[in-house]
Amino acid sequence: MRIEHDFHVHTTLSLCADRNAATLDAYLELAKKQGIKKLGFADHMWDAAIPGASEGFYKQQDFVHVSQLRQAIRDNDGKYGIKLYFGCETEYDPLRKDIALTEEIAQEFDFILVPNSHTHMMMPKAYYEPKELHVRFMLDAFRDIVSSPLAKYVTSIAHPFAAVCCPYDNRVLYDLISPAQYREVFCMAKEADIAIEINIDNYPMDHLAEIMDHPSLRMFDLAKECGCKFTFGSDAHSATPGNVHDRWAAAYVLAQLLNLKEDDLAEIVR
Repeated sequence: MRIEHDFHVHTTLSLCADRNAATLDAYLELAKKQGIKKLGFADHMWDAAIPGASEGFYKQQDFVHVSQLRQAIRDNDGKYGIKLYFGCETEYDPLRKDIALTEEIAQEFDFILVPNSHTHMMMPKAYYEPKELHVRFMLDAFRDIVSSPLAKYVTSIAHPFAAVCCPYDNRVLYDLISPAQYREVFCMAKEADIAIEINIDNYPMDHLAEIMDHPSLRMFDLAKECGCKFTFGSDAHSATPGNVHDRWAAAYVLAQLLNLKEDDLAEIVR
C-alpha cells in the first residue's frame, strides 16, 4: 500500500530544524513530486500557560510562536492537490504527569502529536541505567498521555518507545517491554482513539535487512492486533530532497512489511 500522507514535518519554527531549508514552500514542492496528498506541519510546542514553558528548549516554542505558520497553511491548502494541516508536536510533562497543553490551545490545532520518548529532555539522566528504568519511564508516560483529560485532542503517539538521542542503541529497549505490557498500553490507546505513529526517520532506506529485523516491527504488530490505527511521519527537520525522499520511500516498505491496509490508517478530519 502506498502511503500518501506525512503528519510529522518540522519547519523553521522548530528551533532544531534547518534554518534555511525547512520551509512550507520547500516541503510542498517535494510533496508534489513524490505524490504526497496530505502534509501535516507539527512544530514543537509547549503551552505557555503550563509551568516549565519558559525553561530550556521550549522558551520560544509556545502557541504564539508556532501559530505564525497557520495562515500560510490555510492560504496554501489544496495547492498541487495537497491538503495541509496545522498541528504540533507537544510534550509530555513528567512533573504534572500530563500533556503540556491547555484545552483552550488544544482546540486550535488540526492534529496533535505527543511523544512518550523524548527521554533526552523529560527523563532524569539517572534513568538511562539500568535500562529497565528507561523503559518504565516511557511506559508510564504512555499511560499518562492516553489517560489524560486532554487525550481526546491527541491524534497520535509520536515515535513510540523510540528513545530520542539515547546514549546507547535505543533498539535494545524494545525487547525489554513484554508483549503483555505492549498490549496493555496499546489497548489503552485504542480505547482513547489515539493512533500510533510509524516514524520513518527510524529506518535506514539503504539497509533493507535492518528494516526487516528492526524490533519495532514486532511492537507495531501488537498495536495492530489491539486494533490501533496508524499515522506515518517523516519527522523531517529539513526539506532537502535526500532528507525527505528516502523517508517517504521507507513508508511504503514499512506498510508492506506490516501488511497495512487503508482501514489501518487513522482518519484525520480538519
